[in-house]
Amino acid sequence: MMPLLLNSAKSQNDHFAYAMTSVNKGVGNWVALRKLDTRTGEFGNILLNMQDNDQNLNDFPTERYTGQMVSSPVNTVTSIMNSQPASGSGVAAIAYDRKANRLYYTPMNIDQLSYVDLSSMEVFTVSDQFFSKAGKYDFRNAGPISRMVIAPDNFGYTITNDGNHLIRFSTNGSPILADLGDLLDDPLNKEMTIHSPCSNSGGDLVADDAGHLYLVTGSNKVFKVDIATRLTSYLSTISGLPPKFTTSGVAVSEDGKQLVIISSVYSDSYFLVDPVTWNASPSQTTHEIFESADLANSNVLFTKVTANSSLFIAKSQEDLIKIRVFPNPAMDDEVSVQFNELQPGNYTIQLANLLGGRVMQQNATITGHTQTEVLHIPGQAPQGFYYIRILDEKNNVVGTQKLVVERW
Repeated sequence: MMPLLLNSAKSQNDHFAYAMTSVNKGVGNWVALRKLDTRTGEFGNILLNMQDNDQNLNDFPTERYTGQMVSSPVNTVTSIMNSQPASGSGVAAIAYDRKANRLYYTPMNIDQLSYVDLSSMEVFTVSDQFFSKAGKYDFRNAGPISRMVIAPDNFGYTITNDGNHLIRFSTNGSPILADLGDLLDDPLNKEMTIHSPCSNSGGDLVADDAGHLYLVTGSNKVFKVDIATRLTSYLSTISGLPPKFTTSGVAVSEDGKQLVIISSVYSDSYFLVDPVTWNASPSQTTHEIFESADLANSNVLFTKVTANSSLFIAKSQEDLIKIRVFPNPAMDDEVSVQFNELQPGNYTIQLANLLGGRVMQQNATITGHTQTEVLHIPGQAPQGFYYIRILDEKNNVVGTQKLVVERW
């Protein structure tokens, strides 16, 4: 049977990416917001010039501020924060929220969250929402926020250069920042640890359809981050790039099968990257390329379905018989998982949402031909569709069942 995985391709089909460029090629001031047409490779005219709007910086609570770049420091903050300079060197972190038609951003010289209402091109700041305050770190030592993305769960994410803070922000109502903790290295990473700010700073983030973030660093290394567990795996260093190319912006292609990467120091081409081989090929556009400090669109990377990384509906009727879930729909916080004729041993029961994000898991030791385990659904898990996935001791998927959770 085909795997049942939520891929909303029709709602994730941007044929463009917002790009934070310089006003003129070779200047490097990263204040000009443009659109890059990923079908033709053409950069559009400047939509918003941050430098022109950076004239009257004020300190005020969350409110609309028309025609100005809202990026002033807040003086009444805790001792974690120090007085920060106003934006003067542009923006290197943008994220596109298609649902609300907002472009979130953070200036390089101040780590306060702001956004542009793309319907009116008005700029908003989010009062007292600083990344360093949320993560309790010193902004001056950690460096600027330079990578940001809105994931399919409708949250925004950034990762500090040292990998010590995965910070999430809400996009409904007034955004709130929350530090989810430090990234955890996969043991296979070895010397390619995520906690190396010298080699893993800069770059950009994109998201996939299975609950992961992909960080492409300035040095062209690729790390995959499981949002639920923060487990981070080094995947590869992108090949096929010119020697002086350093990644500064990443977006996902219209078909969800490639990454679009661009550099702030290289303007001969931007590149398309195959996420299977991690080989880059230059775009074939004949249009002028602007050096860019960041890219952003709403497309997600459609991942290749594998037994260990994606959710399967069992491949045969025999597999379906091995696992039974009841009651279904579940109307309270308990559901029974029945194992039928599985080999004795240790198994893991996982509850995951439709995007592959792990909600919870528990262990089970199977000793008989038929055995039933009770799975306790977290009370905060909302009503909706889920999957119960069973993994053996080698983390192979031996069965998956769809579960409906109803709450009254």
